[in-house]
Amino acid sequence: MQRSILFSFCFILGGCSSIGFNDLFSHYAHQMAPVRHAVNSNNMAQAQKLLPSNGKNHSNYLLNQLESARLSDLNSEQDTAQNYYESIYQQMETKRQAAKLQLSAGLEQTSALLTNDSVIGYVPAPYEMSMLHSYKALNFIYKRDIEGALVEVRRANKVQIDALAEQGNVLDAVAKEAQQHYPSMDALIKDAKNGYQNAFTFYLSGLLYQSNKQFDDAYIDYKKALEINPNNPYLQQDVMRLAKQQGFEQDYEQYTQRFGQLNSRTNGGEVVILMEQGLVAQKDEFVLRLPIYTSRGDARFYSLAMPVYKDKAFTPSYSNISVSDQELALSPLVRIEALAAKTLEEQTPARVSRQVLRLIAKEKVRAELARSGGDVGNILANLYNLASEQADTRSWLTLPNQISVARTQLNAGDHSLQLSGHKNINFTVSKQGLTLIYLTSINNYFNYHVVQL
Repeated sequence: MQRSILFSFCFILGGCSSIGFNDLFSHYAHQMAPVRHAVNSNNMAQAQKLLPSNGKNHSNYLLNQLESARLSDLNSEQDTAQNYYESIYQQMETKRQAAKLQLSAGLEQTSALLTNDSVIGYVPAPYEMSMLHSYKALNFIYKRDIEGALVEVRRANKVQIDALAEQGNVLDAVAKEAQQHYPSMDALIKDAKNGYQNAFTFYLSGLLYQSNKQFDDAYIDYKKALEINPNNPYLQQDVMRLAKQQGFEQDYEQYTQRFGQLNSRTNGGEVVILMEQGLVAQKDEFVLRLPIYTSRGDARFYSLAMPVYKDKAFTPSYSNISVSDQELALSPLVRIEALAAKTLEEQTPARVSRQVLRLIAKEKVRAELARSGGDVGNILANLYNLASEQADTRSWLTLPNQISVARTQLNAGDHSLQLSGHKNINFTVSKQGLTLIYLTSINNYFNYHVVQL
């Protein structure tokens, strides 16, 4: 009997080789709490030390690399961050091209039936991959490598195009039943149509094309950003200005009817302020009770541990910014929490299906242990099932929550940006030039970059 029990548990734990023992009983968001606290406290060195370190066979390996890259960026270690970003991109490319991916994924899915979804190797969501390429582009911009930055924004935009092509809307009966009992995330999602369209990435590429005098390309990407975020006043003006400049008269007339007149301009230089604030929301665990029918047709209610976002939208600390005595409103380009919540909503059918299959598989194991090991086997199986049934709360948790934009024209010469609680940021504007100021504010952490594009 003891051998039977031992063999059964060795079989169960054998499926957990891609995770650590701590991962089995402590979900990812809980493990990352000290790291996020260190970031909020402006202690990047401590955050880097606290970040879990996992080998290449660990299911969280790519996710840990994403976190490491972002923390390196926040700690002004751009070269290190670039190495991480490039490594992740190459690994994702290899995964897509590997013929054995189907087999590997199948084995992970089987292991997940006896543990939880954390066993499945983490694959960054499209919104996370678009942000990876955007950060690579920004690091190229800081080095004034516009060509390198353009390569990355094209990759970021291709991620969204590919995600759109793969989008599906198939819901099975079990998933529909589950969604009726699932908490609402509408306050976070708001008007996000899907979990991957990111106006920030298109706006960044539009800026780069504009700085490179590729005005038609800039116009196309500004238009894409406007389609995603039609209420952003700066996007409206950018599109109208380039439509007029490039001679798209019909487009210009339609835009003026929608958005009003184009603002007047001077011969000064343009200043674009991009500001990221906060940390993206983390997932919580929600217990969902569903009826599962036995072979005899009896309904038994089982608890499913599902990830969910609390339905409370982020409130940014700064909604305005002062530039040389001009008060400018910061208008959101992307709310990453909305993309994350929408992504989770889109993943619900597959997650529920796996959970139901997991319950059935675990019940079969419990019954076998009870048959072969009696009360001892039954108790051990129940304890294992209870402890290992947890939600998969993994996501890139050091991303910002929101990125906003402000844009204005200033006369050539020296100017300063004022932000409450921080020293003035001095910068120089050249005639008909384009100045980018990138700000990051995460609680007690603050950093900035000024680049002449």
